[in-house]
Amino acid sequence: LGWCIPYEYNNGDLQSCVLFLEKHLYNGPISWSTFQYMVSAVQYGGKITDSLDVRLFRTYTEEWLTERTCEENYSYNPDEPIFKIPNDFRYNVPSCTEHADYRKYIEQFPEIDSPEIFGLHPNADLTFRVKEATSLFQTLGETQPKGSGGDEGVSREDVVYEKTTELLGRLPDDYVEDEYKVKIKKL
Repeated sequence: LGWCIPYEYNNGDLQSCVLFLEKHLYNGPISWSTFQYMVSAVQYGGKITDSLDVRLFRTYTEEWLTERTCEENYSYNPDEPIFKIPNDFRYNVPSCTEHADYRKYIEQFPEIDSPEIFGLHPNADLTFRVKEATSLFQTLGETQPKGSGGDEGVSREDVVYEKTTELLGRLPDDYVEDEYKVKIKKL
């Protein structure tokens, strides 16, 4: 969203940026211009082909990969948001010393992040959701059996019922979603 061309980023891209930053940190003070260049032109940015996308990504790195983002009171929230961010949540880097404190902070994040913290208009979220729903329905349509119209085949409803029965059969007998969520949070 916001790009002229969709790009496939993965954990390898993130990992290479983190490793570069880590090695850079051990060699003395951070050269922010070098770090920005490595991220925007080499590691993530090396995949970007459209000139407007290159400009957009360079702007993101110049705005967010700076010394001021490490300051204690820095916040990613816009100064004047168009829509209220749920629970007036402040997106910042907490200065905690304990793992449990970071977890507590992370658990306060809103279910859905406001596009405004990424510098996007709130309508970007609507556009994203419409694209996701359209993709979902397109995929469902493509997975439907292509019948010849005769009585020989199985109806679409039968195929869906069969698949859902199969998936439900894979769940443990005592599956209680809330209990699993609690167990996952403890991890």
